[in-house]
Amino acid sequence: MNVKLKIRERYQNLSKTNRKIADHILSDTDGFLKMTALDAAESYQTSSASIIRFAKTLGYKGLDEFKIALAKDLSKEEKIYDVDTIISKTDDIETLCQKVEMLVDNTNHDLFELLDKDVLSKAIDCLKNSENIYLLGIGASMLPAYDMYHKLKRINFKAHYEFDAHMAVEFFYYVTEKDCVVAFSYSGLSREVTYPCEIAKEKGANIIAVTRNAPSKLSDLANMILHVPDKEHLTRIGAISSRFSSMEIVDLLYLGITQKDDKMFEDKLINTSLLVRELKED
Repeated sequence: MNVKLKIRERYQNLSKTNRKIADHILSDTDGFLKMTALDAAESYQTSSASIIRFAKTLGYKGLDEFKIALAKDLSKEEKIYDVDTIISKTDDIETLCQKVEMLVDNTNHDLFELLDKDVLSKAIDCLKNSENIYLLGIGASMLPAYDMYHKLKRINFKAHYEFDAHMAVEFFYYVTEKDCVVAFSYSGLSREVTYPCEIAKEKGANIIAVTRNAPSKLSDLANMILHVPDKEHLTRIGAISSRFSSMEIVDLLYLGITQKDDKMFEDKLINTSLLVRELKED
């Protein structure tokens, strides 16, 4: 795994001292690589022992091995961005566009670095062989859930999505072991998502969770977990990275489902599109 991605993924669980070191490394990676442990300790106002322990916390034998891995990753990067990813009052429109471009590019890279292809394959097979597919998601996570619902309905899969959380829980009474649940929740803590999953688990249904790479109630309930990058605070200005990566997961699942029977599904897409055309003005 990319070293910077590893730091970002584990950031929330680091100690206060290690977070401080991580912040410095992520903000000035090139500068850190030029420092000794003593230099970094002085610059970051900590101890050289803390710098070494930080490297070991991430699974490296020592500081040298950590810096070698970090340097290799840095040499592979096509672009080095020097703008902060957080918007500020002084940003002009060009800077704003650069920041969004950087955020999307980094999210896309981190997602595929993190994605477990074996789990993705199992999830696709599960969906293809399920009698019913139940989609869960609220707030920003409603968007990928509803998008997947729409895609599946167009190819005549028995997909179910309810905007009302109470109605969603009611209909989970009918879930069976032949069904599959796809639950979207970046935090993995939303009760409107985890409670229906508890019901589904009791009934023996398969549960696919699309959530951040961090311990959560949803992760504990799921049979299969498709992780999205843990790049945003739970309280955030907008669910940009999490929404983007979750939508990409939807596309991967959908394309995986349609891949081997593309001609049959193509006919269904064409026929449903022809019906919709009648709603358009000439």
